[in-house]
Amino acid sequence: MRGSDQKILLMVMVVVAVVAAAQGQEETTGFVTWGNNYYQTWGHQALVINKTSELQLTLDKNSGSGFESQLIYGSGYFNVRIKAPQTTSTGVITSFYLISRSSRHDELCFQILGKNGPPYLLNTNMYLYGEGGKDQRFRLWFYVDDTPIRVYSKNPDVYYPSVQTMFLMGSVQNGSIIDPKQMPYIAKFQASKIEGCKTEFMGIDKCTDPKFWWNRKQLSSKEKTLYLNARKTYLDYDYCSDRQRYPKVPQECGSYT
Repeated sequence: MRGSDQKILLMVMVVVAVVAAAQGQEETTGFVTWGNNYYQTWGHQALVINKTSELQLTLDKNSGSGFESQLIYGSGYFNVRIKAPQTTSTGVITSFYLISRSSRHDELCFQILGKNGPPYLLNTNMYLYGEGGKDQRFRLWFYVDDTPIRVYSKNPDVYYPSVQTMFLMGSVQNGSIIDPKQMPYIAKFQASKIEGCKTEFMGIDKCTDPKFWWNRKQLSSKEKTLYLNARKTYLDYDYCSDRQRYPKVPQECGSYT
């Protein structure tokens, strides 16, 4: 998804979110109007409130729901403020992700997992050229603010998600067993900050330019400290360490900083 000059791919948790997408510009930034830039893809109709700054998705006994962006991105920096349903049902999954459309797709995914009380779990996953199962899961601490939790460095010997354009998507759905007494479940997506290079489906090349600041991004000393502390303290599961699931360490595990 990032341009060819980009060295690292960051997954960052953010507390305050701003959103957006300005039509008619390659670089989009500012506040978004959900109705103009996103649309329902399945399930219940999304509810837009607070003068278009908050989008609500519903999960009930009949269906979950999801949305995706109308815009396509070739590189960028994306934040979103998510409030998952308040529930003890472990089967409720609230997701935000970037995904390409191809038979061997790339995907970057955040999933807040329902849980019977704290600490709540955030699962991150990647699909690289159609191959998933690259989960790293964290116990959520509160007031997470611009803290890097997953860094995937570019390595010439390993596939890197920089060749396919992506859409933004969000959803709330039933992952397993949910309590019907707690329905409906409401997930809220507010003020995504999108600083992205919008493009066409096959137009990723123009988004690799180092003029876009995110294509030059490296962790600062403070961010490195936050990153190492988050992984040391809150990492709950890492597929790279799971020898039962992967007897041989996956090749891309050497690309994590």
